[in-house]
Amino acid sequence: MIQRNLYPNQLNINKLKVKENQTKGASGELPPAPYGKYQNVFLSESEYAELKGEYPDSLERLIEEMSRYIAAFGNDYANHAAALYRWADKEKKENPKKGIPDYSYKEGESL
Repeated sequence: MIQRNLYPNQLNINKLKVKENQTKGASGELPPAPYGKYQNVFLSESEYAELKGEYPDSLERLIEEMSRYIAAFGNDYANHAAALYRWADKEKKENPKKGIPDYSYKEGESL
């Protein structure tokens, strides 16, 4: 059998067909919708709503970053929602909130 190399776009089309076939009929939910500038981040309505609830301020930026990353490097994730959770948690650990320091003290303690 002759093995042929597929162009990157054909590989992406094949992946989309596989993902679409896997999601159709699995539940009553529609197949995942594409998000991001390059339309390569796939989230179901429930996944998007859950992520939006947890990360209302940063979700759109994270989706755009993931879209650029996938387009630039060709890497893909088995589950985009799980990857976005991981990216958000990693970002939260690296950039903790900088607020007003707590200067409270108990009676008898000195600063």
